[in-house]
Amino acid sequence: MTKRNRAAKTLLWTLLLTSVALVAGAQAPPPKVRSPALKDARFHSPMPGGGIGGWYGDTGLDISGNFLPVYAIAAGTLDYSERGHTRWTSGRDTPFSVRLRLDEPIPWGTQRVTHVYYTHLSALEVTQAEGATERHHVDAGERIGTSGIGNGTPHLHLGLLTEGQVEQDSWEFILREDAVRKVLGGYRNGEVFPGMAPAAH
Repeated sequence: MTKRNRAAKTLLWTLLLTSVALVAGAQAPPPKVRSPALKDARFHSPMPGGGIGGWYGDTGLDISGNFLPVYAIAAGTLDYSERGHTRWTSGRDTPFSVRLRLDEPIPWGTQRVTHVYYTHLSALEVTQAEGATERHHVDAGERIGTSGIGNGTPHLHLGLLTEGQVEQDSWEFILREDAVRKVLGGYRNGEVFPGMAPAAH
């Protein structure tokens, strides 16, 4: 084999190995970003940096924030992720909602929390119509959307529903604002949910 042939063969092998490495690198998915754990480490922050507020007796927890990323508090399967499912649709109000059926229900008194409801979202990570035959699964702490505006105020509304009763037509199956705070780890109004860790460089 001549020097020229050996050089050509070496070059071909180098190109081949480089191509394989590039393809392998392209196929490796980047690590998924997860929101931080809450005081109750079973759950992840629904809106890192969001301020906890609301009023006693509300149908869920209001979390203030200006167009912040929203995450699943626990793993589950989407019932829907689409426009609608909220009464607040006028003016600057943003129209998207998500309902998540939890993989593992959360015991609460004599009931079990089976679903989490998010509304006033301005954007969704996945669009899925209610009643879709193929339903998207999300991991705990996975991003599901971006907060928006409800009743003219920038915030996210987070509700917990029990015993698979999702129509929100009976107070028996909707946790009030104070109960939602207790489930997530005993937060008080005025506290801020833990923020995201700084990105590594």
